Amino acid sequence: MASILYGVSPIGFGHASRSVAIGLKMREMSLEPEFATGGPAVKFLESYGFKVHDVVTEPNPTESGGEMKMATLWYLRYWFGYRSTSKRMRELVTRLSPKLIVGDEEFSSVSLAIQKGIAHAMISDELQLGFARGAVAKTVEARVGEWYADLQRRVSNLLVPSFGTDSGNIHYMTPVTREVTKSREAARAEHGLPLESSVVLLSSSGSGMKPFLLHRSLAAFRKVCEGSDVFATTGVGGPRIEAENVRQLGIVRDNQNLVAASDLVISTAGKSTIDESASGGTPIIAIPIKNHAEQERNAAELGFAFGDLDRLEELIPKLMGKRSAPAHYTGAQRTADYLASLLSPR
Repeated sequence: MASILYGVSPIGFGHASRSVAIGLKMREMSLEPEFATGGPAVKFLESYGFKVHDVVTEPNPTESGGEMKMATLWYLRYWFGYRSTSKRMRELVTRLSPKLIVGDEEFSSVSLAIQKGIAHAMISDELQLGFARGAVAKTVEARVGEWYADLQRRVSNLLVPSFGTDSGNIHYMTPVTREVTKSREAARAEHGLPLESSVVLLSSSGSGMKPFLLHRSLAAFRKVCEGSDVFATTGVGGPRIEAENVRQLGIVRDNQNLVAASDLVISTAGKSTIDESASGGTPIIAIPIKNHAEQERNAAELGFAFGDLDRLEELIPKLMGKRSAPAHYTGAQRTADYLASLLSPR
């Protein structure tokens, strides 16, 4: 029997890294969640010693040239994935009989908890859609939006890892980030990065390196940075680049350490990387995938837009090394405490 079953969206590594931060805090409280996810997120979560069930299927959005494409097809693929995931999740819930179910934008686990009357919480920083552009896509998205809005109304606890004012079943936990566990010197040494030079980190998604951002960022870096400076990349995939001052590091489990140790982060505008940059005080350039509503909203809050892809030569020297006071977010602890309270008798 698992006291806590924790569903995690496998799209990218943002949901998984957020879940790790919360899971580690729960572990400190002698609570050990079992996770349910899919794709690369399975091994990522397992690397922290958690038990993980590979049962979740969710497709990544299609991106080409930095623009999100075919939203209708993505919604349809997502729905078919959701249906197959729900069957596997139902079997898992029946077998484990959890006392609490948590879902980080993994909706089948939360839907089952509602149906079965199991204590539950849904974690999401995206309460609105807005990915569709064409007429057909907007029609499909409207139907999906109705379903999602209804789910938000029916969950007992909707936890938002951001700042805001609680209302009804919605509770704002403040940003959730993993703690930095290594010094700047140790993090750089671990990955062969120099201490005396500036490091620009292109932190890419777990869903795959975005070539549009890799090539444009590297080209701008070469024009405006010193020859001793280093351009490092983390994330899934990407074409190999043979150059003395380029380090392609692949998947780095504790990427938050590299984020904190860098002089500048360039990334698509995923919330986890943005929050980890702010938590460590590292400046960031957040270029959203065009038509990706969530990333466009995240980037806009920082004053960035897709068009800033053409301003990288200006932005890199402007922001390089302009560190801010580390925010040291405590959302992981607050969320873990809230989830633990749901296990207590009322």
